[in-house]
Order: sequence, then structure tokens, then C-alpha cells
Amino acid sequence: MPIQLEAGIFQRLLDVDANINAIIIGLITIGLITILTVTSYSFEEISRKYKKWYYDIALGLIEASVLILSMVVVQHIFKTINAGSSANWFYATTQMTLLLYSLYTMQNHFIDLVNIIAPVYIFGHHLANGSTTLNTIFITAFIALALTVIYIARNKNSLINQEWKYILLQVIYGGIWWMIIWSIYKFTLLYTINMLLVFVIYMWVIRFVAKWIRNSFNNYNNMSEKVNYDELTGIRNRGNFDEVSNAIFKVYSEEKDIPLTMVMFDIDHFKNFNDTFGHLAGDRVLSHVAEIFHSQLFKRTTRGQLFRYGGEEFVIIFRGINSKDAMKIVQSIRDELVNNPLYYNGNKLDIRISFGVSQLSPSDRNFKDLFKRVDTYLYKSKKSGRNRFTVEGDTVEFQ
Repeated sequence: MPIQLEAGIFQRLLDVDANINAIIIGLITIGLITILTVTSYSFEEISRKYKKWYYDIALGLIEASVLILSMVVVQHIFKTINAGSSANWFYATTQMTLLLYSLYTMQNHFIDLVNIIAPVYIFGHHLANGSTTLNTIFITAFIALALTVIYIARNKNSLINQEWKYILLQVIYGGIWWMIIWSIYKFTLLYTINMLLVFVIYMWVIRFVAKWIRNSFNNYNNMSEKVNYDELTGIRNRGNFDEVSNAIFKVYSEEKDIPLTMVMFDIDHFKNFNDTFGHLAGDRVLSHVAEIFHSQLFKRTTRGQLFRYGGEEFVIIFRGINSKDAMKIVQSIRDELVNNPLYYNGNKLDIRISFGVSQLSPSDRNFKDLFKRVDTYLYKSKKSGRNRFTVEGDTVEFQ
């Protein structure tokens, strides 16, 4: 992030070519900020979904790589529009903005580490040529930057919501960076103040744009969840089932050698839970069943998609698994449910389930044909006494 001492910073701000370049870089920076924001929120969603430490490490490394790549892109763009040189104050401000924004936005320690080691990577080779005094200033500023980064990383959520602290940390972060740069490239106090002012304004504009992007992303996620996911259980809803079922039928009706199996199940005597313990107990039963099946389907890597079809009825779609193997998986999960009963207000709620299972047949003209057959098998299980499964017309009672 080397700095070229350009006379008259505000004169440069009036230069037409400089302003055009500034606009170009500003737009590119906003684009990179958008990429960083979408990456961060997408990875947070993946992390919340899978809750595995190795996922967090892998996603953190990818986020850090995206940040580093963004900084490299900015460097090459500056060299392109500045006749091969990236040495100017706007370049430094842009790189500092990417670093600080990522520090606030991305929730992982690899970003913190990139922020800490950035000055050593960029300016470390100058230490051997500097005087002892300047090297001492560089090292002192580097330590101060590391402490500042750690503080921001630990308090980022509260800092974003407190305007004056956010601005103060911007000034401190930017001031330390310019002190590091000053130990290599000498400039006046007035120049430093100008740079800090530009950095704060630039970060404020970026923050405003990023906040709009973040709100749009959250609104999209909220709308998507309302449209595609059941509010009570958190799994996919009937609307999403209708959409997915029609799409997969088109694929698997043409793939004759790849099986597609549908399982429909509902909770036996569900009304008794509501009547005996109240509707809140019924809600807990639904959530408990959904949680067990969703988590077990994921752990067993079955490629099974779980949907709440309505009321106490659920559907699982297995891709690439025949009806016999699908039933083995479902029976194993059902046993897991039975062995982990739900307790509600001190009462043990024994949950039993009936199933209907069938595989897509070449004679099925559409997905409704498969659905009707599975629904018929479920009804047969319940009519036979419940706590049973019916696979391709054969009914068996659970032991």
C-alpha cells in the first residue's frame, strides 16, 4: 500500500481524470463489497445449517481468500489506470476500506489474521532499509493495529450499532495505518488529517451501501423462508413440496435407471396430544418429529428431502434410492424417535408413526400418480391399526 506524495490533495480532487478514476474505483469497490457481503451471509447460513467445526474452518479460509483476491484485484486495477503504478492515497484508502469492512462483516478469525498481517506483508520488506527509529515506529504501530483489530473483532456487533464508537474506531484504525505508512513514506500532519477525513467519509458511504445490501439480503432470506419453509418446524413446506415434486418428476421420469422414492408419514393419534396436554404440546410434538427426521436424514447422508405437507403429515423424497432401501432408512430414524421420547411439563409423550412408501413407476403419468399411491399406502397403514408401514402394498407392524 505505498503512498506517493502528491502535492495539493484537494487540487487533485478537482482534477477531472482523477475524479473519473475515483468514480471507477468507487463503483468497483462497491461491487467487491457486495461480493464480500453476499459471501459472508451465505456462509453464515451454511454454518448455521450444518454446525460442523470443519465447515467453519473451510468457509473461513474461503472468506479470507475472497478478501485477499479482492485486494489483489484492486491493486491491478489501480496499476491499469495509473500507468503501472498503484502508489497513491486513494489506493491505500480503498485497501483499508476492504480490510476494515471485512473485519466488521465476516465472523471468522482468518479475516482478523489478514488484517493483522497485512502491513507486514505489504511493508515488511522496507524494515531492513529503515532506521532504527522508523522501524520502532513501524513495530509499535503494528502492535497497536493488532490490538485494535482484536478489539473490533470481539466487539463488532455492538460497535456497528453505536455510531460514535464506530467512527472513533475508524479514526483509530485509519490513524494507525497511516502511521505505519508514514514510517516508510514521509508526509505532513495536514496530509495525514486529510487522509483520515477521506477514509472516514469513504467508509461512511461504503457502510451506507453495505447496510442497504445487508437489509436487501435479509429481506430476501426472510421472504424465501416464509414462502418455502414451515414457520413452526423450520423444514420445507407444502408450497416448496409442490414446486420440487413437479421439477424432479420431469428429471426422474426420463432417468429410468435411477430410482425416486416418496415416503409419506403422519403422527398416530396426534389429536390426543392436543386434547390431553394442549395445543402447545402438539406443536412440540410436531417440532420434535421434524427435528429428529431432519437431523438423522442429514447425518445418514441419504439425500432425502423432508417436507411438512400439512397438519401432522410429512413427506420425504429420496433421490437415487429405491423403496426398499428408503424404508430401511426411515425405519431406523423411526426407532431413533421412539428411543428418544419427548417430555413435556413432566409428561412422557410416546410418539408413534405410520408410513406409506412407494417408488416412481414407469406407468406414472405425473407426480400425482405417485403421490396418490403413497397416500393410499399410508391410509392402509393407519387402517390396519397404525404404528405400521406399507411398502408397495405390503403392510408390516413395527416391533
